[in-house]
Amino acid sequence: MKVTDKLFERVRGLWEEALEKPFVTGMADGSLEESRFRYYMLQDYIYLKEYIRLLENTKGIAESPVLREFLQIAIDSTNEETYRVHVPNMKKLGITDEEISGAGQSEFSREYTVYMTRLLEEEGVNAGLVALLHCSWLYAYIGEKMAERCPEEIACSQYKSWFDSYACREYIETNDKWIEVTDEQTEGISDEETERLCQIFETCAVFENRFWDMVFAGE
Repeated sequence: MKVTDKLFERVRGLWEEALEKPFVTGMADGSLEESRFRYYMLQDYIYLKEYIRLLENTKGIAESPVLREFLQIAIDSTNEETYRVHVPNMKKLGITDEEISGAGQSEFSREYTVYMTRLLEEEGVNAGLVALLHCSWLYAYIGEKMAERCPEEIACSQYKSWFDSYACREYIETNDKWIEVTDEQTEGISDEETERLCQIFETCAVFENRFWDMVFAGE
């Protein structure tokens, strides 16, 4: 069994919980209040900027040329996603440039990005890579599963573009490459390190579920 198979098995239950989060189901059926989505878009924009920083830091300490090349692709695609998906959607919501530049990261979101930063600094490339993979993979999972579960509702939802972005072929292919590179990077590691990576992946899943609750509450 590959490392990423073990990662998925560890978080399967938590990802199923994510599919039932009021924020996620509200986006799918269109019932989510726009103010909640507005808050999410601002916080996720800030998170993405931190995510890009962590990708760049991971690339900076990666020894494998293949991994460095992939991380640059991930940096470029995340930047593209930010300005293709997030910024236009924020503009549609009436969020101004001043609001974007002046928005502060929530205490919870900061806790999450500090956790990932510490992992990379203290435990190295594999730990950082797995933490970063989680976010990409979870969004691909949500996009795919929700599209399967409620296609008619999503088709009529004002948040349809969100699901389209994470269920599209380009995003799925990039995420599949993430998984492939992670398996190549972790091939032959010990059972102890595999277990530690599973713990990290599970912790990230808990953080993400708490993030959905946080943005729904508008905290």
